[in-house]
Amino acid sequence: MRKAAFAVPSKVMAEFADEMASMNLENTVTGTNAENEILVEVMYEKEENKEVDALEEFLDDLREQLAKETEEEEESE
Repeated sequence: MRKAAFAVPSKVMAEFADEMASMNLENTVTGTNAENEILVEVMYEKEENKEVDALEEFLDDLREQLAKETEEEEESE
């Protein structure tokens, strides 16, 4: 079994968890880091590599969306 680690911003954890659940990936929340991101460890078989890659891309998209929202909030202040 392989493992992948993800640091997920708390504001997008629900979306990330939904996506992970839709892929039926085994996972464990292992804690938080200094940036208050939630640390998630995903255990998967070699055959599930594409799902894990897709999950990484999904998290990248969520991070980009979060950055845009933060930028827009700062501009409106």
